[in-house]
Parts: sequence; structure tokens; C-alpha cells
Amino acid sequence: MTLIFGLAIRWSDHTPRAYSLGLRPGSSLIDNPNLYSLIVAVPAGIVGVVSLTEARTAALIGVFISVTTIPAAADTGLSIAYASWPEAKGSALQLLLNVTVLIAIGALGLHLQRIIWRLRIRRDREGLEL
Repeated sequence: MTLIFGLAIRWSDHTPRAYSLGLRPGSSLIDNPNLYSLIVAVPAGIVGVVSLTEARTAALIGVFISVTTIPAAADTGLSIAYASWPEAKGSALQLLLNVTVLIAIGALGLHLQRIIWRLRIRRDREGLEL
């Protein structure tokens, strides 16, 4: 949707002057993946896997997941609409990094929960305290 919107604004010649001059502070945060990208994506993955395994849903879960995917996807679309290829590449890399971290943390979280559940079952069978 952002790509279509960006193309419509560009073709209608309504691009803000600051944007045309390259003043894009929001985009520069997104299209330059760094350590902070991981700091945002890791908790999102943890929250996602906990919500999945605990059968709980809340708005916060959607917010965490959306924070890691929507801005990068939107910036990719807008950068493509304006043929800003370095920014599009950076935003796409940010999206790929975030999705990869979400999947990796989710898989790790599920694996750790499986270990914990097995230990609990063993404890219950043996009548021992964990």
C-alpha cells in the first residue's frame, strides 16, 4: 500500500519539498540496520512465542510484532516508489533482519519451553522438587 501511495504522490507532483531534498529522518532510522534493530526484534520474538504458548492475546503482542515489520516494509515501498535504491535496500535488509530474528527467537523460545515442560513432567513423575 505504501508503494502505491508513494507512486500516487510522486506522479501527482505533491511530494513535500523537504522529502525531495532528501530530508527523511524517519526513513534514516529504518534503512540503516544496526544493534538497536536487534534490541527491538528480540523482545518482539519473546512476546510472540510466549503469547502463542500461553494462549494469551493482547494488543501489546501485535504492537511488538508490528514495530519490527510495518515500518521497514512501508519504508521499502516508499523508497521504491521514489527510486531511492540504497534506502530501499537498507529497509528491505531491516525487514529481513527483523523477520529472521523473530523466527529465531521464537524457535529458541519454543525449544526452551519444551525443555522446561519435560523437566516438570519428570519432576512430577519422580515426586521431586525442581
